[in-house]
Amino acid sequence: MIWWWADQNRARAEKAAFIALQEEHGWLTSVRIRHLGNFQLCVDVEIVHGGEKFPLAVIYPTTFPDTPPIVMPHGERRLSEHQYGAGGELCLQWRPDNWDPAVTGAMMVESAYGLIAAERPSDGGTAVVPSEHRSSLAGELRFETWRLMVQEGAWASLKGQLPEAVLEISLTITARRSHRVAHLRSIGAPGNALWTSPQPAPNAPGRRTGFILRTTQDMSVLALHGGGEFKDLAKRIPELSSLLERPEWPFIIVLEKSGRKTAFDIVRSKDGLPFLVPYRIVEEEELERRSASNRETVSRNRVAIVGCGSIGSKIAGSLARAGVKKFLLVDEDIFLTGNLVRNELDAWAIGWHKVDALADRIGQIVTDTEIDTRRVALGSQTSALAMESTLESIAECDLIVEATANPTSFNLCASAAKRHKKPMIWAEVFGGGIGGIIARARPDTDPYPLAARNQIRTWCDDHGIPWQAETGNAYEMNRDDGPPFIADDADISVIAAHATRLALDILQGGETSFPHSAYAIGLKKAWIFEAPFDTWPIDLQATGPSEEPVAALGGEDIETLMSDLLDEEPS
Repeated sequence: MIWWWADQNRARAEKAAFIALQEEHGWLTSVRIRHLGNFQLCVDVEIVHGGEKFPLAVIYPTTFPDTPPIVMPHGERRLSEHQYGAGGELCLQWRPDNWDPAVTGAMMVESAYGLIAAERPSDGGTAVVPSEHRSSLAGELRFETWRLMVQEGAWASLKGQLPEAVLEISLTITARRSHRVAHLRSIGAPGNALWTSPQPAPNAPGRRTGFILRTTQDMSVLALHGGGEFKDLAKRIPELSSLLERPEWPFIIVLEKSGRKTAFDIVRSKDGLPFLVPYRIVEEEELERRSASNRETVSRNRVAIVGCGSIGSKIAGSLARAGVKKFLLVDEDIFLTGNLVRNELDAWAIGWHKVDALADRIGQIVTDTEIDTRRVALGSQTSALAMESTLESIAECDLIVEATANPTSFNLCASAAKRHKKPMIWAEVFGGGIGGIIARARPDTDPYPLAARNQIRTWCDDHGIPWQAETGNAYEMNRDDGPPFIADDADISVIAAHATRLALDILQGGETSFPHSAYAIGLKKAWIFEAPFDTWPIDLQATGPSEEPVAALGGEDIETLMSDLLDEEPS
């Protein structure tokens, strides 16, 4: 709907307001109304201040008067510090964050004149007009196509260094179309770094070396220049002289005496001159401030993920985000294109074993990882030695996550958990994604995993649903009155997220937050579920200790047992 046709009285009032403003003020010398190709109204005005002419366009959006008109200069002109780039929209008194539909386009032009006049006082100098609103970092970076990401703590490592010290740095650089993002990875020479970034390195990055140096020079001239060629760069910054003699010119971070930091890459122009590419420095906070988990405690645990498919991959990714760094990944499967619809992995993983691709994915989420991978399926046709080794590695972990929904795999993991008294978590999605079950088995607190699973199966049978899906595809369920239910990524993610929370409750230690050790979680109105997210706790009855205690054996007892078992006399 065209606003000026739907509200003709408002359209006429807008025109009248411009006429009145021109009659009242001599600085508004021209007003002309036209329409653009998409039937948007545009008012071309000319403002005069200090003998200089400022032609502006006032463009009414199709959503006016619910959103403000756009006021911008004709051509690629930079009129103000309160402007979204050269030729861009002026940031005026009324904006989307404080817009009032009663404000007219003429009032917007009056605000534009006030901004232009305030920044150009009558004495011929320049003035700074303070901002009336707080812009977000993301908003500021929309027009910063070259950025340097610096983790918190990097600058603190420079304390105690001599003022004349020139420190080597390493960076990784990612690119997206015309944008570049550099990541400061280390400060100091290789093998003797003062600081190393605690955050994961981007995947397949470009690499760059450079230097941090201090200067007494004012870098504002370079900053205002916005990059470009500098014939006299060495004279402007004497500290750069020796660095410009190197075969490859470096990336530079300059620390001024005032505390201001400037970053730029030095490349060679077509004429062989230093060409500066300025980077906007973005300082990041520590991850701990965005995580509710006890990352230090969680990071000390090793987690076995048995089954790296839909549920297992998502649990692994979430645990990594919570701070888990030590994993054992077990799965023999290859990641194929069809797996993209329900998995933590993306197109980079196609054709790779899931365990290898998931290990790479975890490395993109958390640093200093210790990941062991096993390309086997528990209970499959593989060597007994490989199976035994895998099961022993699983048993050595602090938590076992069984995510295959395969009975043989479950039984083997359950045996390892019982034998070595390790907690175990498992999760399954009901056919068609109508819901799922998450459960835990903690040694000497819950029934051991096989007993717990049998109790859950009995609970399901008592409520009228078979434990295993009746169709060949565990994620589909046929029904008589409509198309089949199919579990999608959202369904899998809900069950995986709940299982992750159960896992973190174990890894963090202390008193549990969950009064029950198993839950049936509804995702559709079906079976016992009255609505999506209808949750049924399942009471599991403890069956006693996971293992009967073994009496301590003395040397004679061991010798007697060995004599009974072995054909040879013990030495």
